[in-house]
Amino acid sequence: MNTRSELSAADYSNGPVRPIDVSLPTVAMAVGDELVIPVRLDGAADKEIISYEFDLRYDPSVIQPLADPIDVVETASRALSVVTNAEHPGLLRVVMYGALPIDQDGVLLNLRFTAVGKAGMISPLAWERIMFNEGKSGTVAIDGQVQLTAASFLD
Repeated sequence: MNTRSELSAADYSNGPVRPIDVSLPTVAMAVGDELVIPVRLDGAADKEIISYEFDLRYDPSVIQPLADPIDVVETASRALSVVTNAEHPGLLRVVMYGALPIDQDGVLLNLRFTAVGKAGMISPLAWERIMFNEGKSGTVAIDGQVQLTAASFLD
């Protein structure tokens, strides 16, 4: 996993401003299954976030976003509207906006993909760009990955 930050190490230890942490998990899924991937959010509850956007890279030979790739039910983004663009294979672009700010840490949103590759294949889930409230808050973004398995663990 890679960690990228817009803040220096001194920003973490000096002063009251703390970054927003956004992380993706490492998950396994069976070939042909649909997968819901929770995006974790920490440090955002008191930052009055009313918008964010990101570009997420993935391997389109391994996974592909569903027609409706974002689920916000019971997430911190539940009061926001979403616009997505998955026109370019391997790149999911998402913009979220609304009038009411995010009021909690936890699951920011859920990404929805289907497995199209073969067992053993791995797709990175890599933040190419992420910005909250037009870039006014520092962000630490942690990448994740999806590994395909031969059969569902529930079978």
